[in-house]
Amino acid sequence: MSEVFLIPIVAIVGSFTMVVLIVWFSARSKQRRAELRADVQMKLIDKFGTSAEFVKFLESPSGRQFLEQPRRMTRDRVLGALTGGLVTSFIGLAFVGCAIALHDEGFYVPAFILLAIGLGLFISAAISWKLTKQWEPPAGAGQDVSAMR
Repeated sequence: MSEVFLIPIVAIVGSFTMVVLIVWFSARSKQRRAELRADVQMKLIDKFGTSAEFVKFLESPSGRQFLEQPRRMTRDRVLGALTGGLVTSFIGLAFVGCAIALHDEGFYVPAFILLAIGLGLFISAAISWKLTKQWEPPAGAGQDVSAMR
C-alpha cells in the first residue's frame, strides 16, 4: 500500500528534474556554441597582421558574410518566436474548441494561458524585428569599411 503513495512523489520530482535538466543542457549548449564562435572569430582576427589587411578582408564577400552573422542569428530567433507563438496559440485555440465542444469550462484556463503565451511570443518577435530594423545601417552605409583604417 505504501508504494502507491510513492508514485505521485516520484512523478512530481521526476518532472521537475527533467525540466531543470532540459534547461541546463540547453543553456550549456548555447554557451558552448557561443564560445566556439568567439574562438573562431578571434583566430580569424589574429591571422591578420595589420589593420589594412583586416579592412580588406571585411570589404570582401566573405568578410561581409562574417559581419552579417549576428543579423542572421537575430532573424532566426525572431522566426523561432513566431513559430512558438503560432504553436502555442493553436494549442490554446484547440483548448477553446474542446471547451465549446465538450461544454466543459475547465478547458478555458489552459486555453487562455496558452493564448496569452502565444500573444506574448508574437509581441516579442514583432518588437525584436522592429528593433533589428532600426539598428540596421542605411543601405550602402555598411558597405564602406575603409573608415576603420
